[in-house]
Amino acid sequence: MVRLVGLVVALLLIGEQFPFSYFPMYSSFDPTTDYYYVADEAGEPYACVQIFGTSTANVKKMYRARLREMVALRDAVEDEATLRERRTAGEATIAYLRGLGANAGAAVPAESVTLMRVILERSDTGEITKRELPVASG
Repeated sequence: MVRLVGLVVALLLIGEQFPFSYFPMYSSFDPTTDYYYVADEAGEPYACVQIFGTSTANVKKMYRARLREMVALRDAVEDEATLRERRTAGEATIAYLRGLGANAGAAVPAESVTLMRVILERSDTGEITKRELPVASG
């Protein structure tokens, strides 16, 4: 019981300081964020896990890794990527996803699919806007 009381007192004295804070990664949010999904020709999202064997969170990581590799060749950063670089990285990601799904034995769509980027922005007044942009098709 003495140890427990000592621990409680120590944690109260330390307070919210790393590494004793609850969730430091959620202490503040950027005003802009994005996510990606794969859609059919009509714009309806696919269930990526069932069709391609991976989550949309992984789709974003795959795409951004390819994009960073491309822009690094010209000593640029991801935010400076051209539309052509974004499309090329998106097409490569779609081709990779099709291969993943085929290897998993899933029914990968034969028709064209589109990698979509959704940008969420919060204004100074707290209003949230959403923009959907096609990145690439394939």
